[in-house]
Amino acid sequence: MIKYRQYRWAARLTGLLGMVFFISYFTATGFLEFDIQGEELTFVIILFSMCLIAYILSWFIEIIGGLLLTISAVLLPFYVQLNEGISASKSLIYYGLPFLIPGILFIIAWWIKVMRKTAPEQ
Repeated sequence: MIKYRQYRWAARLTGLLGMVFFISYFTATGFLEFDIQGEELTFVIILFSMCLIAYILSWFIEIIGGLLLTISAVLLPFYVQLNEGISASKSLIYYGLPFLIPGILFIIAWWIKVMRKTAPEQ
């Protein structure tokens, strides 16, 4: 039997680790890849803020936060790759995975919770 709490806590912990990783990477070297005066940096910060809000929301409503986290995890590396010329693999690893993995785990946790409610009693 797959446990809902295991997926929920795995998503919460990987999300926390992803946020810490992204903030440490972005402030150390990722920030230097952007023009400080440019609109690109502003948009990246807006997308990261969306990830942060989605992560916090996921603690209470897994499906909404998980979907927002997954969508922003797709948009952020795509935007960085197109506008900054960073390679696809680097943008996916540094800008996408820290948010994609917890987003998917939150969606799976929600799915398990829904399936448990709809499953017939044994």
